[in-house]
Amino acid sequence: MGAAPRSVAALLEHTDMLLRRGEQAGATVWSTGFPLLDEALGGGLRSGELALLGGPQGNGKTMIGLQLVRNVVCSGRTGIVFSYEHQANTLMERLISLEAAECDSGTAASVLEVRQALEAGSAGRSLEEVLGAMRGGAAAYAQLQSYGDRLHIHESSGSSTTLTELRAVVADVQDRTGQVPFVLVDYLQKVPVESSTEDARITGAVEGIKDLALDLGVPIVAVSAADKSSLGAGRRMRTHDLRGGSALAFEADVVMILSDKIDVVSRDHLVYDLANIQRFREWTVLTLEKNRHGRGDVELEFAKDFEHGRFITEGREVRERLIDERIIVS
Repeated sequence: MGAAPRSVAALLEHTDMLLRRGEQAGATVWSTGFPLLDEALGGGLRSGELALLGGPQGNGKTMIGLQLVRNVVCSGRTGIVFSYEHQANTLMERLISLEAAECDSGTAASVLEVRQALEAGSAGRSLEEVLGAMRGGAAAYAQLQSYGDRLHIHESSGSSTTLTELRAVVADVQDRTGQVPFVLVDYLQKVPVESSTEDARITGAVEGIKDLALDLGVPIVAVSAADKSSLGAGRRMRTHDLRGGSALAFEADVVMILSDKIDVVSRDHLVYDLANIQRFREWTVLTLEKNRHGRGDVELEFAKDFEHGRFITEGREVRERLIDERIIVS
């Protein structure tokens, strides 16, 4: 049986009691670590909210999702990554390179260099010694040690990591750390739900994840795959292009779509200034298509640093005209 309704008078009394105790009466807000995104979101992502993160393949969805969690734990909070796509060591390699670049972006070891060093064997050297031999590696190791006990990576399975398992892991981390964790699910369509059709399965997954966010008071960012049939040449991806579109749009509190800038700027920016082509390739546009607690239809852009597994957090609002569908001219 569900909880009994509360009168507005009771809610007012409870809120007054919390304020008199010096406690927080509203939702808890988690900064994303991207200042312009926080501003557009009204401070950041909130407890009990589900944020969807979509975009075409290869646009950095996992990367920015991991970076959001990393930013949260760097602030002293706790985070969980449910990774249906990557092994934990792969994410660790990205974090090492990211931290190295944060300390010394000009010469830091790339993700590829970190991976090659760890795969080559160490001749008996410790991890600290291996990383210490890389550019920025010593500082990266120290930074990872500083927040390592607050960042949890769950190697998830599309056959066994169900909604029940997600809920149990989140509750366990919350009990053990005494903190409400920030949660990344990568990716939503991999969460196993028994159903006769794919649309019904995805609907069940997104509804279950939203219920989890509400019940446990956690913010959840879920990476969402696109419907391949909607991603033809010249198309700009939108919320309705996510697999399970209508249910996802209804349940989500925030929808963010990543696009390569070169793919979504108006054609005249490319025709009349060819130098723009290379410049635009270096930026990703984050479109805030839905936002229940702030501005919607916001277009922000962030410089790519895929070599080090990150975006540059100091972004800017898009100045150029963007398109919904580019007309392809032969």
